[in-house]
Amino acid sequence: MDDREFSEIISIITKQTGIVPRESHKVGIMNFIEKRKKEVDLGALPYSAYLRLNKEELCTLLNAATVNETYFFREESQFTFLKDKIFPELRAKLGTKPVRIWSAASSSGEEIYSLLLLAQSLGMKTECVASDINTKVLEKCAKGEYTPNSVKQVDGVKFHHLLAKYIKADKSVSFPEEICKQIDRRQINLSLVAENFPRGVNVIFIRNVFIYFTTEMKKQILTKIVNESLSDGGYLFVSMSELPSIDASILPKNLKKFCDGKVFYFKKV
Repeated sequence: MDDREFSEIISIITKQTGIVPRESHKVGIMNFIEKRKKEVDLGALPYSAYLRLNKEELCTLLNAATVNETYFFREESQFTFLKDKIFPELRAKLGTKPVRIWSAASSSGEEIYSLLLLAQSLGMKTECVASDINTKVLEKCAKGEYTPNSVKQVDGVKFHHLLAKYIKADKSVSFPEEICKQIDRRQINLSLVAENFPRGVNVIFIRNVFIYFTTEMKKQILTKIVNESLSDGGYLFVSMSELPSIDASILPKNLKKFCDGKVFYFKKV
């Protein structure tokens, strides 16, 4: 494949998802494309043209092109903050109503299960949504089965007791159906219209995804999420590594940044 065609394919990925792959990420995409060219019958078509004519292949490429790395209770300090301050505040505010939680770039689901288990450990009813553009990781989330790699021995350890009854002898994690069915899974492309976005959400986690977007795309996504999904007084969390790129120039006027100790977060005011 020549550089021109590969650039065209990268442009297709960006147009469809808003994601601008890093140079290191492009190597994996190139390797995947070369592998797929041997597996599918392209006829006389270049792979870029085949993509435009075949929605299923485009979905396959997008699944391969999105990075999916997560684990339970990642960035433990944020979960400690939720446990000690945010969830108790919401419990007092909502009463018997469920807390609405959205993992907006859920990957394989460890994040949404972490949020669900934490809220329920505090006696809160929940309505949880896990969304991702990648259909394969949503299937994994639906199964609720994870390898030992999803449980790190450094980060998140404080909350591993919430996983204890779901950990098997081989250290893998398996959630029963009654847990899995409490999560509403949706394929959502954050860069497109917000018609499938959940509404009235109290807590939104959208972590480790903004690093792949342009400044303008970050602004557009934040505006849609805040205006269409986040409830008044609702909280939004990004990963700590993304905070420097989320400044006042892209924040909606009704979303304010706060700090509590080492934890930064955003609140709709």
